[in-house]
Amino acid sequence: MEVHVDRDAFLRGLQMVHNIVEPRQTIPILANVLVQADGETVRLTATDLEVGARVSVPAKVVRGGGITLSARKLLEIVKELPAAPLVIRVQENAWVALRCGGVSYKLVGLSPEDFPAVGAVESATWISLDGKVLRDMLTQTSFAISHDESRYALNGILFSVQGKDLRLVATDGHRLALAVRPLVDDPTPVSGIVPRKAVQEIARIVGSGEEVQVAITDNQFVLQMPNFLLMARLIEGTFPNYEQVVPKEHPKRITLSRGALTAALRRVSVLAEERTKPVKFTLTPGALTLSAYHPDFGEAEESLEVEYAGEEVTIGFNSRYVLDAIGAQEAEQVVIELKDSVSSCVIKSFEEEGALCVIMPMRI
Repeated sequence: MEVHVDRDAFLRGLQMVHNIVEPRQTIPILANVLVQADGETVRLTATDLEVGARVSVPAKVVRGGGITLSARKLLEIVKELPAAPLVIRVQENAWVALRCGGVSYKLVGLSPEDFPAVGAVESATWISLDGKVLRDMLTQTSFAISHDESRYALNGILFSVQGKDLRLVATDGHRLALAVRPLVDDPTPVSGIVPRKAVQEIARIVGSGEEVQVAITDNQFVLQMPNFLLMARLIEGTFPNYEQVVPKEHPKRITLSRGALTAALRRVSVLAEERTKPVKFTLTPGALTLSAYHPDFGEAEESLEVEYAGEEVTIGFNSRYVLDAIGAQEAEQVVIELKDSVSSCVIKSFEEEGALCVIMPMRI
């Protein structure tokens, strides 16, 4: 194999796939990136057997073929190379020569024969989305993914197509985040739990203004864009019935500035207990009072003016959960809806429909 490729384009391709590679591998070849050349393209592929990604970079292919190289070391090298054409040539015994400007390297490679296949999915029903829409939906839900490995079905986001809507749902048992967007087409109903690592990679790679296509098969999630493909094995298990979790009645409703609430919560939670960061919310006519207490350090309190004329209600929440929920909203005004002192609350944007977060209360 011999290929001539623009160094900057090759670096961008490497950066799109290298995060897939796990730093510690029991199978040596999984620490490598697969480099394949044919036609007018060099393809870079990485996988950890659960998530795989492939990107195509325009190139001049003198001689086709393939090789695998250490993903980490290759990225370190290419980052330091000058902005000049990069020549990659496979030599005898899987040695690889790299030349760029006046710099040259010889790297030890591994045969591509043992590299796991990462390919296209046949007979999939594709759903087209704007990249920004998908990225916004991930932002509005991914913070609620569980990190508890014993609840494996919650370690990802549920992608669900219902009617003409795409729904993304995440929950860790203490909070639930839901994002809903209408689809242009009327696709077949389908759902699957996409693992956290794939969600993080999609959010990192997908940009604004570009169309992406996603598909869910029996056991895989697939995302494709021009010159890029990502595949992930779906999480096996049953996702909770999220529709039962979202409260149907919200008699107490207040609207306030996202920035003001964020700042007040951060100030008050400085004196909250470290592990669960509990903050008490007291809603009275015209005011929302936030308070926290730590037996070793003291207490804090701050009041915010709100439009509210109902009865007093006091409820406790993990302040980190509330900050995550309001931080996922882009609008300046947020809405908090409450029922009573023992029921979950709903946080959502005032201006935009289609996303909300349900947070369970805690005893304070």
